[in-house]
Amino acid sequence: MKTRMYRRALYVLGLIVPLFVWRAGIAIAQESLEVPPPASQGAPPVHVRPKATPRPAPSSAPVETIPVAPQPAQATPEPTPAQQPEPVLPAIFRGCWQGQVSRLDSIERAPGGAKIGPWTPKTYRLCYERTGNGPFEMTFTEAGIARSNRIRNANGQIRVLTSDGRTYATMRAFLHFDEYRIGTSYFGGETFPVDEITQLRANINPDGMHVWGQVSGNREGNPWFHAWWHTVFMHVAEPPIPAGSANGLSE
Repeated sequence: MKTRMYRRALYVLGLIVPLFVWRAGIAIAQESLEVPPPASQGAPPVHVRPKATPRPAPSSAPVETIPVAPQPAQATPEPTPAQQPEPVLPAIFRGCWQGQVSRLDSIERAPGGAKIGPWTPKTYRLCYERTGNGPFEMTFTEAGIARSNRIRNANGQIRVLTSDGRTYATMRAFLHFDEYRIGTSYFGGETFPVDEITQLRANINPDGMHVWGQVSGNREGNPWFHAWWHTVFMHVAEPPIPAGSANGLSE
């Protein structure tokens, strides 16, 4: 009788122990996978999954980089040269000088230029004087044309470029005028614009100012001719400027 009861007790115990072990395992699993929310919040538990640890790349694998495009260099603004004042001429240049170029040493037509007509005499005047107690300055300059029924609207000026401080100077003359086409005259017909730039080399000798000129002529904005001349400017007390005239000396 006792033996039978003992076996029955062992049988019951064998059923209870696995039950406890099974429930304990469930409780442990819940504690490891659930994060309880804060006491102030009633949110449901959050299930956390462990993150996979990335494997480092092998040290021998090449590393690709994106090349950086070179930045364009910023352009440096070019300095604007200051307006250079005209050089001071020596005392021998003081007073007024005038001359006329009636003939040329040589002339040649520019490549592709229009046919060259007869040369019209050019006139030059310049005065190196002082006003009051001020310094000596170029008070008057003019490049013009001898009176002609082929020319109108002539105007020009001369600018001093360099001087050796004794008797020599270089100048540049600008001259613009309108010339009538061949076969027409002052009283009718079409004109075309002409621009002449003349480089002057002047040297004062006892008999006057010896001047050599090199002319570049443009017709209607296109190269027309190149010419060379020399003449002598004479020293005068005052330039004889006709009232209302812009054409310089008369023939």
